[in-house]
Amino acid sequence: MLKYLKNIFLLYLCFVMFSCTNRQLEVEPLTMEPKVENAEKINESVSPPPQPAFQLQPLPEGWTVDRHPVAKWGMSLPTVMSNVLDSAQTVEYWEEVIDLPTGYKLPLKRSKVLFQIITRLTIETVELHFLNIDHIYSSTNHEPSHYILNGVVRTIELKPTGFPQLTADDVIKYKFLMEYGTPREFADGFHQYKNNQTVLKVRELDKKHVQIQMNSNAVDQKLRTAINDMYSEEGIEYQKKLLLRSIDI
Repeated sequence: MLKYLKNIFLLYLCFVMFSCTNRQLEVEPLTMEPKVENAEKINESVSPPPQPAFQLQPLPEGWTVDRHPVAKWGMSLPTVMSNVLDSAQTVEYWEEVIDLPTGYKLPLKRSKVLFQIITRLTIETVELHFLNIDHIYSSTNHEPSHYILNGVVRTIELKPTGFPQLTADDVIKYKFLMEYGTPREFADGFHQYKNNQTVLKVRELDKKHVQIQMNSNAVDQKLRTAINDMYSEEGIEYQKKLLLRSIDI
């Protein structure tokens, strides 16, 4: 009898051990899934934030100081002078005679004003160029208000900066190539950029000097239109008809 009870006890013990083993096998996969989800959440939390896309800067539409427009294309000479703190600068006027395909000589009325800006790192000379297109239509249009901004020439001299010393190549690389992208062309030592509003050219004069030239596409187009209106064959015929109206026959 004692032997029989002993065998029953052993069978019961084996049954309990077998049941516990099955429970572990069933529960263990369920306990693994939350661990994987937690690992994915941890990976998401430590992943670096998305970097913003690099955007190129648009070409300036005139003369800007600290990215603020001071003299925009087409702005009149008196308006520009009122925007500049140092407005006591002398304005230089001159006449440029150009030969036209029709054989006529056109006297273009031009002007410019010179500024110098000194900062901690640079000495900059700025020339603002103006053009009187209204004078092409009538010689009576000679007041300063008829002169509009069509070009900017800047020359930047780098001061000694110790170590490291800034060079003209650094300015072109980081202030033009990095901001405005790949130039449209490279000619005569100039990196040349162009859009609908502005033509910009920049070059290294030497290790300490950079020159920037800018022109307005819109003002240049106005000049071409005025020349065509007054000095093309059709324009000349039209002007003759206007004169003939004053003749009474």
